[in-house]
Amino acid sequence: MADDDAQKKIAEIEARRAARKAATAKERQEQYAKDVAAVDGIEQTEGDDRVRVLTVPSFVMSLPTVVVVKTPTPGQFNRFRQMVRKAGNNTEAIGAAKDLLAASCIAYPDEETYGRMKEAWPSIHDNAGVEAISLGEAGGKD
Repeated sequence: MADDDAQKKIAEIEARRAARKAATAKERQEQYAKDVAAVDGIEQTEGDDRVRVLTVPSFVMSLPTVVVVKTPTPGQFNRFRQMVRKAGNNTEAIGAAKDLLAASCIAYPDEETYGRMKEAWPSIHDNAGVEAISLGEAGGKD
């Protein structure tokens, strides 16, 4: 009898979990549809190869599933480079330079939403900074 009660309880919990996961998957897909429309518009404006799309590792209700980083302008990249050169071995100042470059290259989402994303995924701004730097560089050698 105890075994039947345990099995019944397990089945109820599993059903609840499945329903919750299905609802979350539906919400994620609806959010991704909004996000991919924004990505498409930014790619059309900036150029397909001039943006990077960072996908978040998990879903948080009411937050985008992606961040779009665009190529820095020459002025933005020069400011970054000057700040890094001035920083010397000061890693805090180098980090501030990268943070400023990242902030200036976020094409999606808006600033307020991106701020909430940084709370949900603390390293996302570092990732955006790395992508912004990469987009500003020339790649490969002959």
